[in-house]
Amino acid sequence: MKAVKLFGVITLAVIATGCAQAPITLNYAPSSTMSVDGELKVGKFKYLPAEDNNRVKPNQIRNTAMGSILLEKNINEYFETAMFTESRFVGIKVKDSNNVVSGEIIEFLIDDLGYSIDWTLEVKYLVSADESSECYSKAHKIEKNTAKFANPFGTLNEVMKLNIEKVFSDSEFVSCVSQKS
Repeated sequence: MKAVKLFGVITLAVIATGCAQAPITLNYAPSSTMSVDGELKVGKFKYLPAEDNNRVKPNQIRNTAMGSILLEKNINEYFETAMFTESRFVGIKVKDSNNVVSGEIIEFLIDDLGYSIDWTLEVKYLVSADESSECYSKAHKIEKNTAKFANPFGTLNEVMKLNIEKVFSDSEFVSCVSQKS
């Protein structure tokens, strides 16, 4: 009888530990093959799902399956880093400029129910040419489907890169950041 109780306690402990999740460390690596001329300063991005009645934590990517996807840092910080590194990587001079890019992460969703994973990232980008005028304001949405057991870290980087490349390929954005301060 004691062996059955002990087995039950151990099983419960293993199940409870399996549900606990440590935050994931994500290192963003730029990988765009684009080339863009201009200059900008990367400002702040807001993560709206975390501000919307606390649907998710600031460091949590919303997902549909059980469990939580928690990152070590807040989502907006990872995105700001991605924007900064991709900008430098494609040739944009990232410095103290009058062209400040900021924005709002409208949606970051991982639909991981089923046999594949659907990734959605929608970001509204704002570029201010100076403190009083807005030069660019547009939302870009990326949707990507991957196999269930694909590399999630690589896919997170890829989804952010694809969204940032979408803004880099927008002629209005390029025209805006090409204006010298």
